[in-house]
Amino acid sequence: MLSKSFKAGKCKTSLKLAAARIKLLRNKREVQVKSMRRELAQLLESGQEQTARIRVEHVIREEKTMAAYDLIELYCELIAARLPIIESQKACPIDLKEAISSVIFASPRCADIPELIDIRKHLSAKYGKEFVNSVLEVRPDCGVSRLVVEKLSARAPDVETKIKILTSIAQEYKVKWDSKSFEEQLQKPNDDLLNGPTFSSSNKVPKESSSVNYPPAADQSKESSTSKNAASKPTSVGTSSYTNSRTSSTSEPFRSQPESRAPAESSTGGGEVKNSYSREENFLEPLDLEYRIQGRSFCCSGSS
Repeated sequence: MLSKSFKAGKCKTSLKLAAARIKLLRNKREVQVKSMRRELAQLLESGQEQTARIRVEHVIREEKTMAAYDLIELYCELIAARLPIIESQKACPIDLKEAISSVIFASPRCADIPELIDIRKHLSAKYGKEFVNSVLEVRPDCGVSRLVVEKLSARAPDVETKIKILTSIAQEYKVKWDSKSFEEQLQKPNDDLLNGPTFSSSNKVPKESSSVNYPPAADQSKESSTSKNAASKPTSVGTSSYTNSRTSSTSEPFRSQPESRAPAESSTGGGEVKNSYSREENFLEPLDLEYRIQGRSFCCSGSS
C-alpha cells in the first residue's frame, strides 16, 4: 500500500527544485562569507581581536552550512538519477541508503530549502514513518552521513578552529597578526569576570545553632498530665454542682406547684411560667422560694 501511494514523478520534481535552490543559496552565501572575512581582516589589522573572535563564529557556521548544502545537492542528484530503482524495489537499496537518510535528516535543519520537506513526505510514503523517525532521531544503523551531521550541528566551535580560521583570513588579506600571543591570552583567566560563591564555599557558611532548650521527656509527661488534670477539674465541679442543684430542686415539695399551674396560666392568657430556674435560684432558702411561688400564684389569680 505504501508503494502505491508513492509518486515518483512528483518526487523527482522536488529533487530537481531542491538542487536548483541550493545552487542559488550557495552563490548568495559565498558573497556574504567573503564580505564577513574582509571585515574580520580589518578587525585584526586594527587590533580588535576580541571582536574578531566573536564574529568568526558566524563565518564558521556559514561555511559549515555551505559544505552541508554541497553534500545535499549531490545526494538529491543521485536520488533523482536512481529513482527508477527506488520505485521498483520495496525496501531501501543499500547503496542509496546514505543519500536517502541524509536528505531526510537535513529536511528539518535546512529551513532555506522547503523542497526537502516535500522529498521527506514522498520517501515516508515509500518506506514508512518508522524509517523516517529512525533517521530523524539518528538511531543506530540509520545510514545518515557523519559529515552531514557534523556540518549541520549547532555546536559552538572550539578555540583551535577559531584561531585556524583567523590565521587563514590574516594570510589571505596579508595582515600581520600574531596568533600565538592571542592563543595565550585566551588560555589565561579573564580578570573581567566576577568570581561568585561556589558550591563548596557555600557549604562552609556557619549555621546558627538553635537556642531553644527542650525539657526532658519525663518533664513533658508531667506537664501534660498536670494540664489534663487542671482542664478536667472545672468540668467535674460544674457537673457536680449542677447535679446537686437538680437533686435539691426535685426533693423540694414546692417544686410541683408551678408545674401544675403552668397549663392553667397559659390557658387564661397569663404570662408563661418557667419550669426551670437558674443556678442562683436553686441555692435560695426554701422560705424565700415559697414566698416567690405564692406571690406569683396570687398575681396570676388576681389577673384572672
